Amino acid sequence: MHPDWPETPADLVPLPQCPGPKLHAFDFKGPQNIEFVRVLGQGLHSHVLKVKIKGQEYALKLYSDPFYSECRAFGRLHETGHTDLAVPCYGYVLLDEEHERKLTEQFKLEYNGSVDFPGDEDMRGLYPGERSGKPPPLRGIIKKLGSTVDPWSPANLTVRTARRLLRDTIRLHQLGIFYLDLRPEQLVDNVMCDFSTAFTVPHFMASPELNPKLTEKDLAAMEHEVFLYTINDYWSVEEMILRHIAWPRQTSKVYELMTVFPGGVRGPHCPKPYYHLRRTSSRVEEMLRIYALADPRQFDWKAGAALKDRSNHKLRLAKTPKRWYLPCTPEKALKMKYDRMLCSTLEWKGKKRTLKKRAYLN
Repeated sequence: MHPDWPETPADLVPLPQCPGPKLHAFDFKGPQNIEFVRVLGQGLHSHVLKVKIKGQEYALKLYSDPFYSECRAFGRLHETGHTDLAVPCYGYVLLDEEHERKLTEQFKLEYNGSVDFPGDEDMRGLYPGERSGKPPPLRGIIKKLGSTVDPWSPANLTVRTARRLLRDTIRLHQLGIFYLDLRPEQLVDNVMCDFSTAFTVPHFMASPELNPKLTEKDLAAMEHEVFLYTINDYWSVEEMILRHIAWPRQTSKVYELMTVFPGGVRGPHCPKPYYHLRRTSSRVEEMLRIYALADPRQFDWKAGAALKDRSNHKLRLAKTPKRWYLPCTPEKALKMKYDRMLCSTLEWKGKKRTLKKRAYLN
């Protein structure tokens, strides 16, 4: 699956070479020529650098691991014309040997070994190119250079921005992209910039048609797993709101005016939780069910694969997509609402959680 060293521009084919969306190569309009300016930051599996190409400044993200996750997510945005849902992405790059040498000498960065132990093992040597026989080149994606958020003192989160982020999350799910790892520090110019953890359909977990031998038990387990990843994105929006209200620079009333799910579902540490004041039978029934605001499995990826670049014409999405209700018992729905396995900071613990469950079940 790792790309081999390109010998001609024709070797720079869209990646990854598997069913589903693909990202095109960055067009250098000539030989590869990158000026490395400085390291902007690093994560568990990548480094982000400020670079210059023909005098233009960019952000170059170099990977040790989830390169294809971002290729597929940005590829989907390009093929459907929804590039406004994330920071502009200009294509992937495979560093040639000269640029890799300059990078190593200038910043002493290590791109071999495992994620946990950089440089400890020759991981690149495990994937020699079929044609070259050499370890694969360093892989990266070139994006727009923008302003990031200080996670320890974020700026004021307005109601308008929070609602747009929620709307963008729903649209990404409609496009078959989920598990977005949405956090303030993952925003550039107040839009999403990082899809390194994202799943994009077709995906073995969200596209059971890829394996006709799956049992009913397998299908139920996969649906449950995809649902958890999907609803976690909405909980992340709620968590972002909660993180902002604690900072002195927060002046908007986003906490009072913005909630992801009707009625709001927030932890006991929050000063003003939302309540259903009128407990009608329909609202009680709604409280005993758990749902996501869109189902990423419903995106028709086979039709999407036939799309050409739609940068001047967006694929039309439903303004209000159909909710995805997870088939489960009321007890399980309540447990999932308050035992958030993928969002531990919003857990309801101990006696308060038990009382809330009883209130919903009565």
